[in-house]
Amino acid sequence: MLLCCQTYYPMHGNLPKPFRFAVGDRILAEMADCLKAIVLANATDKSTSIGLAEGAAQVRRVRASIEVVRGFLLLAWKLHFISHGGLTTLSTGLESISKQAARWQQWFERETTA
Repeated sequence: MLLCCQTYYPMHGNLPKPFRFAVGDRILAEMADCLKAIVLANATDKSTSIGLAEGAAQVRRVRASIEVVRGFLLLAWKLHFISHGGLTTLSTGLESISKQAARWQQWFERETTA
C-alpha cells in the first residue's frame, strides 16, 4: 500500500485543482485509512476469537477502501486527469493488495472457526 501511495502522490499534485480538492484528497484519505486498517489488523490479538474477529473486520475495511480508491482513479482516468500508464500501475498494485487482503481475511475467518 505504501508503494501505491508513493506512486499516486506525484499524480495528485498534477490533478486539476477542483478535482484534486474534491476527489484527489479523498483518494489520499482512503489510502491513509487503508494503511491504518492494515496496521490495526496486524496489531490485533490473534490468540482470541474477539481479536481474530476484529482483525477480519479491519481487513474488510482495507478491501472496501481499495475499491473506493479504484473507483476514484477510474473516474480520474475517464476525465483524462491521469494517464493510462498511471492507472495501469496503480490498478496492478491495488489488485495485488486486494488479493493479499482477501487471503488475509480468509485466514482470520478460518482461525476464528478453528
